[in-house]
Amino acid sequence: MDEKGKLLNNYTIRIVRSDCNPSSEKVNALVELGEDIREVLPYLNNLLRGYEYSDEEKLLTVKWEGHLITFRPRQIAITKLEDEGEANSVMVQLQKIINETYANRESLEPRHTRRSLPQPLEVYKLLPKTNCKKCGEATCMAFALKLMAGDRTPKECLPLLEETFKANYQTLTEFFPND
Repeated sequence: MDEKGKLLNNYTIRIVRSDCNPSSEKVNALVELGEDIREVLPYLNNLLRGYEYSDEEKLLTVKWEGHLITFRPRQIAITKLEDEGEANSVMVQLQKIINETYANRESLEPRHTRRSLPQPLEVYKLLPKTNCKKCGEATCMAFALKLMAGDRTPKECLPLLEETFKANYQTLTEFFPND
């Protein structure tokens, strides 16, 4: 901890192209941290609803605002960025979240385990099963798979927003928050 009770003060962003999809228009960022953030990772795991977490390895992966973000003690990896400008913008937000979480950790509950996600069929069963295509997908099963991959959010299924499906919508947003 350093400047005015902040945990994270300095970082350096390096933009990289995806190794697995070199033709992608999107870029990724590897952010080298000036400080070690391992102490705040269990709190971020709970706050950001991490879906991959290893307390032993101090590794947290979350889906946040359309990005897959992996936190390590001295590094953050961010996927699906438009450019370096977006990387800087996302990192400013993450730095704020990290520092606020650290400052308030006494009143927050840490989570030292990974969150369990439903299976694709369980997600599908919570959808309207109309294959209406209003979400842009051909079928509700296709939407369920995209939802699980983090490429869609529950609010993109318009029938889910109707009163009839309110409980299902609520359940899905607990698993997959609307960014």
